[in-house]
Formats: sequence, C-alpha cells, structure tokens
Amino acid sequence: MNQIPILIITLPLLLTPILLLIRKINIVYVLTLVISLINIILILTLGIEVYNNGNIIYELGGWPAPIGIRLNADLLSCYFLTFINVMSFLCLVSSKNIIKHQIHEDNLYLFYIAWLLCNIGFSGIVLTDDIFNLFVFLEISSLSSYFLISQANYKGSLLAAIQYLFIGSIGAVFILLAIGILYAHTGTLNMHDLAMKIGQAKFSKSIIFSLGLLLAGIGIKSALFPLHGWLIKTYAYAPSIVTTYFSGTSTKIGIYILLRVFLDILNSISPLEYYKLAQFILFISLLGVLLSTFYAVKQQEVKKMLAYSSVAQLGYIIIAIMLLIPDGLTASLIHVVNHSIIKTGLFLIIAIIFINNQNVMIEDLSGLGKKYPILMSCFVVLGFGLIGLPITSGFISKWYLVTAMLKSEYWYFTFIVLLTSFMTLFYVWALIEKIYFATNNNSSAVNNISIYQIFCVITLTIMTIYLGLETSLTSGIAQNISSDFYRIIEK
Repeated sequence: MNQIPILIITLPLLLTPILLLIRKINIVYVLTLVISLINIILILTLGIEVYNNGNIIYELGGWPAPIGIRLNADLLSCYFLTFINVMSFLCLVSSKNIIKHQIHEDNLYLFYIAWLLCNIGFSGIVLTDDIFNLFVFLEISSLSSYFLISQANYKGSLLAAIQYLFIGSIGAVFILLAIGILYAHTGTLNMHDLAMKIGQAKFSKSIIFSLGLLLAGIGIKSALFPLHGWLIKTYAYAPSIVTTYFSGTSTKIGIYILLRVFLDILNSISPLEYYKLAQFILFISLLGVLLSTFYAVKQQEVKKMLAYSSVAQLGYIIIAIMLLIPDGLTASLIHVVNHSIIKTGLFLIIAIIFINNQNVMIEDLSGLGKKYPILMSCFVVLGFGLIGLPITSGFISKWYLVTAMLKSEYWYFTFIVLLTSFMTLFYVWALIEKIYFATNNNSSAVNNISIYQIFCVITLTIMTIYLGLETSLTSGIAQNISSDFYRIIEK
C-alpha cells in the first residue's frame, strides 16, 4: 500500500518513452486510456486507505526526510488527485474523434505523451512533500501545457501558447525566488520540516517579500483575478479537448498550491494576516466575481463566456478560503470539485458538437435541442448547476458558500453571491433560449457523435445531480480536511 503514491507518478512516466517509440495512434490512444484507468483505481484505493488509516508516506530510496525526498498522501492530496484524474480520463475517452480534426496527424502521438506528462505534473504537485519538487512538477505540467495549447489548427493557437509561456514563466520565476528565500532562512525544502522551522526563523522583510512572490506566482498559475488574462485566450485558442481538460484541472492545481503553502506549510506565521492580506484578496476577488460575471453576460462567443465564468467561479473559491474559518475552507473544497465537473461537462459538449469551429457563437446553438436532445438536455442541467439551482451540485456549493459568509464578519458578501448568481442566469438563459426556442440554421455542428462521448457527458451530468442530492461524499471529506487544517493552525 505504501508503494501506491510512487506508482501513480512512475507508471505513466515509464509509459511515455514507450509511446514515443510506438507512434501508432490507435495503440498510443489505447495505452494512454489503460494507464489512466489503472491510475484511477490506484488513487481510489489510496484514498480509501488514507481516509480510514491516515497519511501514507513514501520515501524515495529509503532516505528519511528532510534529507531524502518523499511523497505524502493525505486527505487533501487524495481529494484533488481523484477528481483531476477522473476529469482527465473522461476527456481522454472523448478525445479521439475531436483531436483528429484539430491536430496534425504527425503530432497525434506527441499530443497524448504531452497529456500524460501534464497529468503527471499535476499528480506530482499534489503528492510531493518537497516544496522545490512542487516547483519541478509545476514546470513539467506547464511545459506540457504550452505544447498542448499550441497544437490546434487555429490561427491564434501558437500566439496563445507563447503568451501563456511568457506569463507562466514569470509566475514560475516568482515561485522559484520565493522558495529560494524560504530555503535561505530555514535550510530545508521538506514541507513538514519547513513548517516547523519557519516559525523559529527570524521574521524579516525578505520573508514577507517571499510571501508576496508566492502569492503572485500562484495567482498567475491559477488565473486569479486580475492575473487571469492568459486564461481567456488559452480557452479560446487551445484545442477544444485541451480547453475541456484544463477547465476542470489546471486552475484547481493553483488552488491546491495556495492551500498547501499558505494554510499548511506557513500556518505557524499566519501569512494571510500580515498587512491584512486576506482582506485585500477578499475584496479583489469580490471585484473579480462581479466584473467577470458582467463580461460573461456580454459575450457572444461561448468559449469566452465560459472562460469568464470560470474566473468568476474561482473568485468564489478564493473568497471562501480568505474568510479564514473552517466553514469557508469546506465551502471552497466543495466548490472546487463541483465546478470542475460542471465546467468540464459544458466545455466537453461544445467540443463534441463543434469539432471544426474555433469560435462558437451563441447563434450557432440555434435549434440544437431537437438535433441533439440528449447532449443539449445535459448542457441545460450543467448550466443550471453553474447558476446554482436546486438538485444540482452548484446549489450545494452556493449554499455552503453563503452559510460560511453568514458565519463570518463578511456576511454582506452574500448579496454579491446572490446578485452574480442572478447574472449567471442571464447568460445561461441566452444559451437555453437559442437551443430550444430558435430556428435551426446551423450547418457547422457534427452529426457523428460516438457513444463514448455521450457516455462521458451523461456521466458528468449524473455526477452533478448526484452531488446535488447526496452531499455526504464531498461535504464529508471537505469538512474532515477543514477540521485537520484548522486544528494544525490552532496548535
């Protein structure tokens, strides 16, 4: 059982050179699916073991920390690992027909290799117990992401990838400098050792500077307002299945790093309380939610509409975290999973129906309710989840978020949540109106949709309804994680 954390990373890593030699797309695709499914089984096994018996630690080479490098699977790690790898697998199942239309045939095998490397990076970030290796895995995922974004046959894809490369590199430099400063003060890179020594280190302006660098770097990587500019272009110009994959995973990794660094590793110095940093982030995020929702309402292009919506939803997550109360952390963790499922489903439906379209306008959805009744019904349910209507997981997210705000000193923020939810209704209804109440004048949608793609969309829709009716899974785990975090902080 102790070997599972390293297997989650090494199995797909060992497969990548094999895929590089094989190159036959059908074999590459099947092997990628198989290793992804094996990883999900390993992660679920790991999660059950951690939930029942506590953390599982794997020390590479048998070298004990802080000298050696180790992996640490705790409840937070397993929580993020599970939904990230499930979203990746569902996107992979749906990807074969989509990428054939958007990516040059000679690069298809490289595409799946980059996908595996990106997911390895995400998994490594979540599992590592070494803050420098967190940076290394972050760069593995980032470099893979740049390649994935650049592979679309859209005119702006390469430019979007280059822009993301420059912006992502700036964020990486900030994070690396911050890690260097923390190492200079503590002499360790092991997260648990760093957590103990940071409180004993002399608190200086250089540590405050490192906190600012960390926050800026994490903000760029996770597309937090107002550092979100790269996300809009990336979602618009990346291959549609890559956009689908990133919408449920990439930005959530930034949230994980924020939680791990600021509420776990550095909890002994309460970094979010210096210079009223938490309050500043709260009000910036609140502004981001309002402006992003406003821009989403104004959009006529569906991908950009959903991209701005993602920025707003990330704002909700950050607001919940910055309340600095257990209920706020619980609400943020619930919304991380629920939003991942909803947004992956919405982007996946757009990707399946409009394979050949770079720009999918609202007008293009006209009459598709009759042409694709199952997919469009799922789209409506997922749209309701985005609004936060009852029986969807989005309602549970909003309920926990509002409850947390009412228990905090920022109870008046609830009006903003209700207002932006009502604004979300405007742009979701604009889509529904075209789908069911407009004449079908669309010739760009595809007709040959595979049963596997329909299965993936239905799975995401069922998950949205299930988590809206049976909340014990997400809320129970989120409450346990929150209790553990704030028990550490109180100590």
